[in-house]
Amino acid sequence: MVGHYRLSEFGFDLPAGAHIVAPETVRAVEGATALIEAAEAKAAGIVKDAEQAYQEERERGYRDGLAKARLEAFERLLRESATLDAELHRVEGELSRLVLACVRKLVDGFDDRAKAEATVRSALKQMRREKRAELRVALSQYGHFSEAIGAITAQFPEVELIDVVEDAGLEAPRVIIETGIGRVDGDLGSNIAELEAILRRVVAGEEESAPLPEAATP
Repeated sequence: MVGHYRLSEFGFDLPAGAHIVAPETVRAVEGATALIEAAEAKAAGIVKDAEQAYQEERERGYRDGLAKARLEAFERLLRESATLDAELHRVEGELSRLVLACVRKLVDGFDDRAKAEATVRSALKQMRREKRAELRVALSQYGHFSEAIGAITAQFPEVELIDVVEDAGLEAPRVIIETGIGRVDGDLGSNIAELEAILRRVVAGEEESAPLPEAATP
């Protein structure tokens, strides 16, 4: 039988030259060699398994790290979105207050007569198909409208006649215009209050809005 054996690894120290080794010694060497080869193969398998396990752990760590980074980015996005929503809500509230302040300032720039006339003109625009109407005004404005109604109706040639009637239950600048199809109750002060209520609902949404300035009564 021919084979190569690493005798020095088994404690054999032979001088140079040809030697005859006893069969039992060869069998021992063969057994030892087989054990070494098996151990080396097992060690190589362990190393391979360890390398694979290390690679798998490395990949898992990368995936976990990537998932964590994505989660943190999502949480940061949610926080930024909440901050933006809160800021937009605040800006909407400020804008609503600014709109109300501008409307009040504009309305307050007119006296009761101008406010009442503006209401009458607005109502007549909605009633262009009506030929006759009755205008009910406060006692303090009856004289004014008795004289001014002609100039007002001149802007609405389709309206043939408007009767001006005193109404003790009205306070200037509130007026009421009645026709055959209905009536228009006009009061710029109450209209501003309605506008404020609408803006409150729009700005508040499902949450309680910040208090807006109280509506000024003309």
